[in-house]
Amino acid sequence: MAILQPNEMKFDDKKFSMIIVGAPGTGKTTLALSAPDPILLDLDKGISRVKAQHRTIASMVDTYEELLEDLKSDAFQRAKTIVVDTGGALVTLMQDYVVRKDAVNRTKSGTISIKGFGAVKAEFQSFVNKIKTVYNKNVIFVFHSVEEKDKDGNPIVRLMCEGSARNLVWQPCDLGCYMYMDNGVRVAGFTPTDTYFAKGCYGINGLRKIPTLEDNAKNDYITKLFDEARQNIALENEYFSKQKEVYDAAISAGAKLVEKVVDIETANNFTNEFKKIEHALTSQVEIKAMFREKIDSLGIAWNGQAKRYELTKKEDAGEDNASAKA
Repeated sequence: MAILQPNEMKFDDKKFSMIIVGAPGTGKTTLALSAPDPILLDLDKGISRVKAQHRTIASMVDTYEELLEDLKSDAFQRAKTIVVDTGGALVTLMQDYVVRKDAVNRTKSGTISIKGFGAVKAEFQSFVNKIKTVYNKNVIFVFHSVEEKDKDGNPIVRLMCEGSARNLVWQPCDLGCYMYMDNGVRVAGFTPTDTYFAKGCYGINGLRKIPTLEDNAKNDYITKLFDEARQNIALENEYFSKQKEVYDAAISAGAKLVEKVVDIETANNFTNEFKKIEHALTSQVEIKAMFREKIDSLGIAWNGQAKRYELTKKEDAGEDNASAKA
């Protein structure tokens, strides 16, 4: 079965999706390449700006069709993280692709049509889902930032991308940070503010200083960040493990209580004994369901006026039944 209790859910091999937004020169690509075993989809042709010792294997294509072919390569299959640099350039390649693919996606003048933007949105979703679910990879989108004005005229930083994909990209994302320089120090903000959007999860939030990489220093900041997130998930699992012990004891005690219900007197005694049980996870709901099934079989229902259980025909029990009392 695919249904799991919270304590049964394991995330040891959890793959993450992340967005890095920032102005040129803040080190976004270098930071993205600090993820585990990355392959760079260098769609912005910017790998030359990364120091040689921090470069990694890269896909450098001119069309979306070429990119899809590179996803079949051995190099892609071996990689643990896919770095898309930039997400805006990916959307541009997709726009060119859908316009050439189907006439309905372009206007008479050859530009992308309304339906074309819809096709790009669908293609973008398919691309992300394939990387995350089919290939089971980490994925990091690098975006340039652009300053806009909110409805009150205040400056706000947004990622640079055409069409609705700009908002769509955030939805499946686990983490998202805005990178900027603060008195010569690179900073990544994982908590949204009034001036920029970000996304924190698994204990990764707030402002984090990104260390300057000295000569021969290992570029592994995001690798460690992902490890930290997994450790935080493991700590949560320890909590659920303790809860599972309480849950098992509660279900056992509840089943014994339900077994003792054989008449009106024992049905009315059930509630007081039920309250003495320490509950966890879904034990309370499950025991109530067992009790309701038992009294239904005995022809017993809750009388709201008398405030007690009484013998009655099942069809006269009404909605004010055992679940309301228990």
